[in-house]
Amino acid sequence: MSREKTYYSADEVLNNLYASDKQLMYTDGTMYIGLYHKYSTGEIYTEAKWNSNKSKKLIKYEVFNKNKQTYKQLKSDLNLKFKTPKSAVPKILKTNIQSGILIRYFLQKRNSKNIIEIDSKQFNDWKLNLIDNVLYDCVKILWHISGPKTDSIIDNVKSIGVISKNLQQLDFAKTKLSGITKLLSNPLQYYTDTDFIKPTDINGLDS
Repeated sequence: MSREKTYYSADEVLNNLYASDKQLMYTDGTMYIGLYHKYSTGEIYTEAKWNSNKSKKLIKYEVFNKNKQTYKQLKSDLNLKFKTPKSAVPKILKTNIQSGILIRYFLQKRNSKNIIEIDSKQFNDWKLNLIDNVLYDCVKILWHISGPKTDSIIDNVKSIGVISKNLQQLDFAKTKLSGITKLLSNPLQYYTDTDFIKPTDINGLDS
């Protein structure tokens, strides 16, 4: 374990300090209780004073989150520069109407209520970690836009309608992104029988 500098004067080090419960922890999230020393650079290490064989780096205690810690390590060690996600309105083609399905992608920043719709390229960027897939959660759903709207029973065989299909997709999506049902409150959004329709901008880009 190396320090930022090879030499520290006596004025730059505070030795023989003691960490009590929930004060410091190792970089892997394990809480540390015991003797430590601190440098003017902000560095904190175990042991009452520097020991090149025993001293280990410490950080301020916080509730450990594995994903957050991994993100910090990646950002520090690899200095990654991530793309910034931008909202996008889905493009509905005749092939979507013929198949009855529109593939949609939604992204939410962790610890945020805001959800935006993105395009397939950004979804692939997220999977490749070009958009930070630790900082953001993402989900892909199959949104039904044509066919019978409601369920029906013909010859004792139940046929699932567009509304029920999309509600099922939302049940799945909300396990990934909390609050998405508020964004997609209309299970018949983009529904059409045969004609091509212009998508409504749910992201507010046209306002």
